[in-house]
Formats: sequence, C-alpha cells, structure tokens
Amino acid sequence: MRKVFNISIVGAHEEEFRSLKESLASAHFETTLAITQQDKASLQHASDNTDLTIYCQEEGVSGPDHVPVFVSKTIFVTSCYEKEILNTAFKKGAVYVLYRPLHRSEVLLAIRNVLFFSKKYWDASLADAAILAFLEDVANSGVTVLEPVSSPFKPTGHFYPDVLRITDELENVEDYLDALAERGFFIKRLRNRVRLCGLCDSYQINYREVCPVCSAIDIVKGQMIHHFQCGHVDSLENFSVGTDLTCPKCEQTLRHIGIDYEKPSDYFKCASCLSIVPEPVVELECLVCGLICRPGETVEKNIYSYELTEYAWEAVRSGKITGVDLTAFLYDHHTNLYNRQYFEIELKRELIRMKRYKSEFTLVLARIEKIDEIQRNHPDRVTWYVNSIFKALTQDLRELDTTCVWESNTLGIILAETNLEGAIVVVKRINNNIQALEYLYDLCKPEVSFSAVQGGPAHDSAEHVIALAMKDLSDE
Repeated sequence: MRKVFNISIVGAHEEEFRSLKESLASAHFETTLAITQQDKASLQHASDNTDLTIYCQEEGVSGPDHVPVFVSKTIFVTSCYEKEILNTAFKKGAVYVLYRPLHRSEVLLAIRNVLFFSKKYWDASLADAAILAFLEDVANSGVTVLEPVSSPFKPTGHFYPDVLRITDELENVEDYLDALAERGFFIKRLRNRVRLCGLCDSYQINYREVCPVCSAIDIVKGQMIHHFQCGHVDSLENFSVGTDLTCPKCEQTLRHIGIDYEKPSDYFKCASCLSIVPEPVVELECLVCGLICRPGETVEKNIYSYELTEYAWEAVRSGKITGVDLTAFLYDHHTNLYNRQYFEIELKRELIRMKRYKSEFTLVLARIEKIDEIQRNHPDRVTWYVNSIFKALTQDLRELDTTCVWESNTLGIILAETNLEGAIVVVKRINNNIQALEYLYDLCKPEVSFSAVQGGPAHDSAEHVIALAMKDLSDE
C-alpha cells in the first residue's frame, strides 16, 4: 500500500512555490506527495492530516520575533543567517532549516529526513508484513550482520549500506533497527559513539577553546619562566630581551635551564580581555542551528551493528512472524544469564520506574582481572575459570535482580530497589564468595574490580548510566 504524505507550503511567492513543487515532483519516492499552497494566516490551524509544513520566511525580514510557533513538522526556509533566528526557529518547532537560494538536492534531502522519520512512515514500516519483507530481503542478500559506515551526509554521521541496497526509502535506519532489536529480530553490538546537538540533533558540531573569562576564541598559548635566584615567575615574552633571557625583576641574565631557571608550566593569554589562565575552556558550536554549549550539554548517540537472531531466521524460514518465546533470544543458556540486549531493556525500565515512582536501583559492573595471564598459561581452562567466578557472583542475588555477561570478562548486575549504600554491602558479600573459591588459586587467585552507579534524575538514558559505570571501572 502506497503511503500518502500531505505537504503544506506556507508563505512562498508563486515562483518559489512552483520551484518547490517541481523539486518535490522530481523525487523518486515510493510515496505520494500531496502538495498544497497556504497563506501564513492558516499556519496555526494546520490540519491533523498535514505531515509536513514548508514555511518560507519573507525575504528581508529578520529578528526572532518574526518566527511563528510551528504546530506541525516544519522546514524553515529563510534568507537570514543570524544565529539568534536559527535558534528561535528550532526552539519553536522547526526540524530543518534551508537557506535561499534553494537547491533541489537540499530540498529533497530535507524532505526525506523529515517525512521518513514521521509516525505515518514509522507505523507502516513496523507492520508485521513490512518487517517480514525487510527480514527476508536481509537474509536473501547474504548479509547476517548490518554494519554501520561513516558518512558526513547522514543525520548521525553514519549509515548502513546493506540496508540502503535493500530499501531506498528507509531513512530512520537506526531507530528502525533498534525497534526490531527490541522485538528480538536483531542483536545489537556497540560500534561507535557520536555527540549530537541538544537543540537540533545534528552531529555537525565544532569544538573550540575559548577564554573562560570572556568566551573569546582569540587565545594564545605561552610559556612561563621561573627564575630560581630571585623567585620571579613571568611569561617567556617578558623575560626575552633580544636573543637573551633577562629577569625583569632583578635584571640578571639567565643562561642555563635547570640551574638558573625552569619552565614550570604553559599558560593561555586572551587577546580580548588580556586574562592569563592555566587552561582554556572547551565549548561547542552547532554548525546547523548555531547553538553554543558545553560538551556535557550535548546528546550522546550510540551507533550499533545489528545481527540477525534465530528468531528472525525462523520468521524468514516459516514466512510468518509468530509469538516470540522471550527466553529464546533474551536468555543465554550457556551462562544461565540474560543476554546484553535484555539487560539494556531492563535498565531502561528501571530508569522509568525511578523517574516515575522514585524507585531506587543500582547498576554494578564486575570485571575479572588477569584474564590475559590465565589465557597464556591455561588456555584450556580459562572458560571454566570465568564461569566459576560468574557463578559465585550471582549465587546470592535475588530473583528481582538482573544479570548478564556484559563483556567476555565482565558481568552486569541491576540491583532493583537498592541504593548505592546497599549495593556496596552486596558487592562486599559477592567479593567474599569469590575469595572463597580456593580451588581456583592453582590457576590464579581471583581478582575482581567493581563499579557501582545508582540511577538518578540526572541520568537521561540507560547508555548514560552504563557509560558512567564503565568509566568508573576503567579508573579502577
């Protein structure tokens, strides 16, 4: 069944409307685009059937007060390059910005990136018939793992060439594959991580060093000099007299580093406010919407590969999607632990419970050390060694707690209804269980590093909690 998208073009003069319509008509989409021309008075009364509005700002008009509130998904067309207007447009609901003169390729790219992330396209793509057709195409292509490839032309800086060969219209690839993974058709494995703008979700971000006092970017790195005899500390330029180094305080010539003087540190001097600071501040500028922020105010986006599960293969073989046995793909019968995919789903649920019901939980990661040493000395017994420790790690946990093999030598544990203080008690008990495994001492005395992070309101995603736990573990 073909999907029909209703596009409303608002505020365009006749020539611009005709150009936009011709650009859209040239698109080789498998969808139908129903295009209408509207005036600005009708903007706030957009029909529920409007899938996309292209709002053309009047040429020569500037200032954020002239940007209306958009009630439907909107592409904002403007001749103004002021950052304040761009910020305002995104804050008032624009999802894309185009600059005049309009180029056909830019228009079609914007249309694709907006429409193919729409609920109408999304719902149709997640119908069982559409999913089955997609899985069959993946299986018939001979590819079992969909790997991401970097590209500067995609919203997250990555795309999936194997998916592109299968379906030309699917633009919301990562979200679509994530949805299929949650239904058990794919196993996700982390391949990369990007930072996105917190306002427009663009990955096109410029990192730059600025003065912490006045935020100017014109800062110069310099070298400090410490004169041992009189104790004076100043910049290298103030010590320089021709080709010599002369102390500006006592006027003695400095000849030998380490004897007469030392260079204790670098400094940064701002050409705007003349401040001297030990380190500049890093800020980010979004090259799409103009937002300026600190690194911690960006959004972290994980990029995964996706591998077909046995459940997906069974759907392809039988030609139908049946009810799924959760244990078939959420439980690893080799370790008797849940797999990583289910673990991430449970972590997301715990975050929702915490934010909605103030329910406490703590994520614990336990990493077995010296695995490389055991692999070298006892390669035939390393699996037995790891499984023995994993068993000791989980033997006293409650039924409410969730465990998984996070990495080959790392166990993940979600302690439900447990704060950080309670988690520390659990970790001590687990460590005692491990140290009691004296039969492992012949191979290597067990050493396990732990990290624990209590879920809190500041954690905006499961990935955020995991990243903090992994960082704590790496700092051990």
